[in-house]
Amino acid sequence: MPERRPRLRRAAYLAAVATTCGAFALSLAGIARTEGQIQPDGNAAALAKKLNQQRTHVPCHKPPPAQRQV
Repeated sequence: MPERRPRLRRAAYLAAVATTCGAFALSLAGIARTEGQIQPDGNAAALAKKLNQQRTHVPCHKPPPAQRQV
């Protein structure tokens, strides 16, 4: 059994590497498939513009407290 342990470890490593590469390739293929399907004047663009305009009116942080003049 001790001689099978390195083979099993090597096989598990290769399976993990192959799975990771496959997942990365599929994600890139998914991104490439949707390229150019978003219309710049469509509903999604209008919604994104509306949300962006709403966010610009919200302050990111509290203003510093006003200092008292003596």
